[in-house]
Amino acid sequence: MKRVVIIIILAVVLMISCSHFREEYSPTSGFPAEEIRVNRYNISCYFDQVEKLLKGYQHLTYYNNEETILEDLYMHLYPNAFEKEDAAPFEPFEQGSAYPEGFNTGFINIDNVRVEGQRGDWEYKSSDREVLIIRLSDPIGPGESVEVDICFTVKFPHCFGRFGYGENTVKAANWYPIAAVFDHNGWNLDPYHEIGDPFYSDVADYRVSLVLPKGYTVASTGEVLKNRRHYGENREWTMQAEKVRDFAWIAAEDFSVGSKKTDGTTVRSYYFDKGTGKKALEYAVDAVSIFNECFGKYPYKNYSVVAADFFVGGMEYPNLVLISKELYNIERLFTLEYITVHETAHQWWYGIVGSNQVGEAWLDEGLTEYSTILYFEKKYGPDTAKGLFENLIKKRYYEYVAAAEEGPGANIQGTLEEYRDSEQYHTLVYCGGALIFQNLRDIMGDEKFFRVLEVYYRNYAFQNATAEDFIRIIENMGDNSLGERIREWLVMGF
Repeated sequence: MKRVVIIIILAVVLMISCSHFREEYSPTSGFPAEEIRVNRYNISCYFDQVEKLLKGYQHLTYYNNEETILEDLYMHLYPNAFEKEDAAPFEPFEQGSAYPEGFNTGFINIDNVRVEGQRGDWEYKSSDREVLIIRLSDPIGPGESVEVDICFTVKFPHCFGRFGYGENTVKAANWYPIAAVFDHNGWNLDPYHEIGDPFYSDVADYRVSLVLPKGYTVASTGEVLKNRRHYGENREWTMQAEKVRDFAWIAAEDFSVGSKKTDGTTVRSYYFDKGTGKKALEYAVDAVSIFNECFGKYPYKNYSVVAADFFVGGMEYPNLVLISKELYNIERLFTLEYITVHETAHQWWYGIVGSNQVGEAWLDEGLTEYSTILYFEKKYGPDTAKGLFENLIKKRYYEYVAAAEEGPGANIQGTLEEYRDSEQYHTLVYCGGALIFQNLRDIMGDEKFFRVLEVYYRNYAFQNATAEDFIRIIENMGDNSLGERIREWLVMGF
């Protein structure tokens, strides 16, 4: 009975917050003034551990940074990809790993929308409910903004994918309404594909308050603020993050946490096994230090590597990465290191320098895979790196292409929907992409190659870049022929 009373009290508090959202969560609360006009999310939510339901209330300040008038606002509702078994974002052979106890539904329902304090006109774009359309009574012109309040309910599935819960962890990844990207192609409304990482987003500022049972420890994007309020057997966690591309949190009752500071960043390892958890911390610290030297300094104060009920291996989010807890095994240390380093490299290529992971996945995955090889080169020497590159990347790519009777059926530059399966995607995007960067290094030499990466990182930090943006940097350094060669490699291969 006590638990029921607490839940009712919390629900009432959050309902009141929703009805007075503009007063409770002003668009500038908790954030310093900044030069770049980025979207701002203030989210308050309560998680019911028993029902695996989250009640959320979100205030969004959306800025129109384009040179066109926007009459509607589009938002991704990624949890609805998990609503139906036949549409869940997994390949057929992955279903058993994703749902070890059978399919379990997950979703997000939109309960209420207000625009500039008035009742909003909204609808789902289609029956799959993966995109929310908010009709704006007053269109927003270039440089203008709009205030949007959204009340929503999330059901977490029993799922070992990015989003859901398992034996040890609750994974809130791609869990809230997030504004779609508007670029030269218009609104990017791609679905949650079963292959690759189907996410494309702008950087934003976040302040997230989360009420959880007291026994939970939370790892999240951004910084956890120290002042925590208590509601009976529950505790409120408040997190703040600035200029990040997304916001994720992972909670568990049995986390152990280790930490170490490097170059001004506190790196944390959240784990269940002490020995391998400390190894993950070591790998992450070394990776941050090496990538700081190779590309440019990591701009955030915190970075976390989190063991989770996650069957895929690893997955990147700003300031935080998921690593399958099955890899925390003394016999799998190489795989744990490789994946931890790969996901850490994504903090630079995806997190800080963004790109369209649906249309140009090679730009972040290829560079991230090659960055992983650079880590092994800097830490263990060029012979180790060469062996890994030859056997894990080059050999796999060429053997795959040679085995294809009429060519691979897609190219390195393909969109996610063009790849036949995850094997083809990984071979062309990860391996083929990494080959492009190795070829560039061989042709340009180390000094000019690393200069290109530094300029790319500096020029497009906190923005979304394209393949042509990267090629333009190379051409501006005096080698137009290399730009044409990259375009040929992307379409024709090697």
